[in-house]
Amino acid sequence: MNIYLFWILFLALWAIVPLMIIKGRVDESPKIKTSPEVKAKKKGWFQ
Repeated sequence: MNIYLFWILFLALWAIVPLMIIKGRVDESPKIKTSPEVKAKKKGWFQ
């Protein structure tokens, strides 16, 4: 394998992985529920 190709791929991997982690964290945080959840009454022995 060409050593230049190896270093290009290696450095690209180290650049992409943190971006994916940051992107995943940003996507998880702004979950604002517009409508309140209606909790159904539990029908059973333990209410």
